[in-house]
Amino acid sequence: MDGMWSFRITLLSVVFIVTVVSIMLVPITAVMYGYDTLSFVEAGAGFTVLLAIVGFLWHFRKRSISLGNSVTINKMTFVGLVLGLLWTVEIGINNFIAPPLPARDIIDNAFWAAIALSIFIQAVLVAYQTGSMLDGVKVGTWSGFISGLVACWASLTLIVFGMHFITHDPLNVAEWTLHRTNSNAPTMAAYFAFETLAGAFLHLLVLGLAMGALLGVIGGLIGKIARKAGSAS
Repeated sequence: MDGMWSFRITLLSVVFIVTVVSIMLVPITAVMYGYDTLSFVEAGAGFTVLLAIVGFLWHFRKRSISLGNSVTINKMTFVGLVLGLLWTVEIGINNFIAPPLPARDIIDNAFWAAIALSIFIQAVLVAYQTGSMLDGVKVGTWSGFISGLVACWASLTLIVFGMHFITHDPLNVAEWTLHRTNSNAPTMAAYFAFETLAGAFLHLLVLGLAMGALLGVIGGLIGKIARKAGSAS
């Protein structure tokens, strides 16, 4: 039991560290690439969201220790981190390998489908095992949330340390050529810094938290119905 306890704390610590690092990357992005009021507001909003998440994680960590629910939290966090790594691979392929269209869209859709299916199946299985739809919702929401945090960190890291790859992507070059006259951004790097920043929080809040919660609800409902059907037969 002590080993499982330590492993759980370690996983939550990884999530906490990822979030703290992400917080630091947001103002660095603003200092390096900020160019107008809207860009600084965008950075400030992202910073506030991550700061709130740090507070939540700190509270959750202390509460979860008092509950002693190590196995469940362990599994949810582990799955979320693995799915976050899948998002990171997808982000890396898009920016380091930079495949052309339509291959890039196919790859993006394949990763999205694999991550969504994983969350959905996990929610169904947990709800079926426990007979509780709420358990499926919790698992889907938490796994999606953690995966989104990792994807957010990966995107922010790319802005600060990998801008060269972003600005040399042929698709990005074509986009900048098309929009540069209508954009307030003074440079291509500044333009894509905040495009990528928006994408980072899209992964966190929509593709992570919201998608995880929705799949948790659907999977939890299906799992509960299947459990009842199995019990009735």
